[in-house]
Amino acid sequence: MDKLFEKKVKTFMTKDVIAVTEDETLKNVFKLMDKHGILGVPVVGKEDEVVGMITESDLIEHFTTFNVPKGISILGSIVYMNDMEKWNENLKEHCAEKVEDMMSTGVVTIMEDDDLQTAIDQMAEKGFSRLPVVNEKGELTGIITRTDLVHQLAKAK
Repeated sequence: MDKLFEKKVKTFMTKDVIAVTEDETLKNVFKLMDKHGILGVPVVGKEDEVVGMITESDLIEHFTTFNVPKGISILGSIVYMNDMEKWNENLKEHCAEKVEDMMSTGVVTIMEDDDLQTAIDQMAEKGFSRLPVVNEKGELTGIITRTDLVHQLAKAK
């Protein structure tokens, strides 16, 4: 099993990484995450360099500031106590916001030639669920997640 921890991150990473740009809308990020069953995506700049990260936690935290209309149930129908038109407009505005307005910056990345132990250590130390993987030019080449690590550990003999 020790040999497993010495293997390169590029051996285990997801190579077809889903990423977005800073000008992507939150609505499109929701759609991507839902479609691909992922909980976070790297944000890349013009040179494919990682400039940020946006996760389900970022989105949920952002939308907790959004006031859901209050309603009451009367005879099988819901009567809203708030102005629904105004609420719908606010929802549209929230969904049209850009990734750059709420992404996490100062993202920790890992090199594709680092070993698996380094990835495990970084995730454990920082409490991250995923790490964008970059090459020597700093370009995004993949992503490694806790799920990837669990799969590898389960396969180990």
